[in-house]
Amino acid sequence: MKLLSVLLIATTILSLHQPGETREFAFTETHVMPKMNKTTVSEGTMRFHAPEELRMDYTKPAGDYTVIAKDKFDVFKKGKMQHLNVKNPTQRMAIYRSTLLACLGGDVEKAAKLNKAKATYKTVGNTYVCTLKAENATPHDIAVLELIYDKKSGQLKSMTITEGNGNYTTYAVK
Repeated sequence: MKLLSVLLIATTILSLHQPGETREFAFTETHVMPKMNKTTVSEGTMRFHAPEELRMDYTKPAGDYTVIAKDKFDVFKKGKMQHLNVKNPTQRMAIYRSTLLACLGGDVEKAAKLNKAKATYKTVGNTYVCTLKAENATPHDIAVLELIYDKKSGQLKSMTITEGNGNYTTYAVK
């Protein structure tokens, strides 16, 4: 694919998003740990308010939630609250937080830069498929990120995050 068309896809996806936009949708989250032969499926509702607010309320398992806001990344899971440190933008969870927000906001190039990854783009039917591959991912870093956006709306339809250890999580819009 020519460089011009690659940049055109990245620019097109980003142009379909606006600061202050709000998107709400049902989602499924599938977390796979191949070495342990374990798969966990969760579902719920995700609400994104650009550029840096995200709330994920789980209906399965009921009561779990994740909140991302300015300088905040909180996860409530199985009755326990985790306040993840995102003050230092170079720390793993801060990069993960910023990556999620960039992807939801359609800024694929920012996500690539955050993860020191090379981005490739292609058109498949009514979607744009963006694949980001990190150069030197450690076992818990994002090694590969596959993003599928709706061509017309720019809505993120699917995001698969593969860690350096082979575990991966797919978020899919219902």
